[in-house]
Amino acid sequence: MRNKIIKISLVVIAVLIALTAWYWSQNTHSKEVLKLEILGPSSIEAGEDVNYIVKYKNNGNVRLENARLIFEYPENSIISEELRENEDDNIIIRSSQKVELILADIQPGEERSANFKGTVYGEENSTAISVAELEYTPRNLTASYKSETTHTTIISGVPFTFEVNLPTRVESGKEFTFDINYFSRIDRPLSDLRIKVSYPQGFEFKESRPKPSFESNEWEVGVLNKGQGGRIEVTGTIKGDVDQAKIIKAELGFWQDGRFISLKSSSRGMQLAAPMIFITYQINGKSDYVASPGDYLYYEVFFKNTGEDFLENLFLTVKLNESVVDFNNVQAGSGNFQKSAGMILWDSTSVSQLKFLPTMEEGRVDFWVKLRDDIKSANPEVRVELSLGEVKERITTKIGSKVVLSQKGYFEKGPFDNYGPQPPKVGSSTSYTVHWQIQNYHNNLSDAKIRATLAPGVRLSGEFYPKESNISFDPISREVVWDIGSIPSAISGEEESLVEAFFQIIFDPQKSQIESVVEIVSDAKFSAKDEWTNSTIFSEYRSIDTTLPDDPSVTEEKGIVE
Repeated sequence: MRNKIIKISLVVIAVLIALTAWYWSQNTHSKEVLKLEILGPSSIEAGEDVNYIVKYKNNGNVRLENARLIFEYPENSIISEELRENEDDNIIIRSSQKVELILADIQPGEERSANFKGTVYGEENSTAISVAELEYTPRNLTASYKSETTHTTIISGVPFTFEVNLPTRVESGKEFTFDINYFSRIDRPLSDLRIKVSYPQGFEFKESRPKPSFESNEWEVGVLNKGQGGRIEVTGTIKGDVDQAKIIKAELGFWQDGRFISLKSSSRGMQLAAPMIFITYQINGKSDYVASPGDYLYYEVFFKNTGEDFLENLFLTVKLNESVVDFNNVQAGSGNFQKSAGMILWDSTSVSQLKFLPTMEEGRVDFWVKLRDDIKSANPEVRVELSLGEVKERITTKIGSKVVLSQKGYFEKGPFDNYGPQPPKVGSSTSYTVHWQIQNYHNNLSDAKIRATLAPGVRLSGEFYPKESNISFDPISREVVWDIGSIPSAISGEEESLVEAFFQIIFDPQKSQIESVVEIVSDAKFSAKDEWTNSTIFSEYRSIDTTLPDDPSVTEEKGIVE
């Protein structure tokens, strides 16, 4: 009986093993039957268009169903517009770098391919890895399978010049300037570019040119074509221990899906130095002077030995920028002006303190320059690059915008039909046209206004041109005010840098004014905030009387009240 039970048990076990083997044979599948590969370049330059070809082949004997291919572009890539425009139920953009294709069933022995075009960015010598994943279900099976492959491309170069230039040694707490230069050699326009700067601990931002677009460390570059570039100048101070190293890093790239994609970066280090020479200066008696085109500037430069050792046989040079300084009007004092180089040189023969400067002793040099009247740049500034031993200093003086104001009075000219006797007569009213015009040249202006006072017996008619001109009148002060608002600079090419308005006034002469030329509008006064210098600029223009010198139809006799 026992042997019979053993035999039955062995038969049952054999049957179970056979059934299990049959089940697994029906529900297992070798991944080797699907061949999957990515064909792409082994190396590229950043910004190059790439076409990844994903090839797949069914090497098995059964049909592969419910197939879908997921392709993930390398990090810092952009999917081609062509693929985005063709998105439908079978082409699905899953993210900024992932595309899913819904595939038809793959027959035994069938081979197909799919193209994935895009633009790949990245830093030099970095790797760009793409991933392809194909999911499918073999016919008559319920389980799904996945095959995956990758492709690596080396970014051999970045056709873009991007450099940070800064002094190798900087005194702690002393103001300094560094530059970021960029230039594109990429064959296509780049848009939405930005430059980000990472400042070291202890750095305090003062200003930059151009101004930051976001906070104090990010600038919008906008569109950059091949062969175009630019420069950003950043000024600040840094504090730390002597001999401490500080690193400034700048990155050029763009934002995509909330992350900054870096195309190129540049890092430079500097060392904090103990001050050996302390330099101060004044321009026209001020440390923060704001200049105007055509100004004469008187520079006084003071240098003091703050080190522990005496200094001897020093040279002091200043280099001037010819774009704003008239080299024919430079007075070098005791120095020697080299016009061809735009440089003034002082040595020990002209300044005794340069021959021998004991510790805590001070020396001084001075010079005059005249600014050009015809400055042709927006946001201009005078730059004096000073060098004394190992000390380098940049003295910058911002130049305020040049504005030209005019106030004119007409009887025959202008947009209004004036009336009344000429000469004006007591008991009758005579109307005139007042024309205000302002031309702004160098810097953007805000809160711009022109104002003038109407004489007793003069009133506004209510006629203005353009009609939307924001002109108001205070009956108590008798002041007419034109609130212009913002005026762009002429250098920017904006036509609105010249603005004008007309308004009509009515004059009722008094008996006391008979046989007199009467002032009807006071001097015009212009004021505005200069956005570059952050200062207020002013201008005035002469008053208008009844002789109307700007209207040729009115003689001097016609300006005498009868």
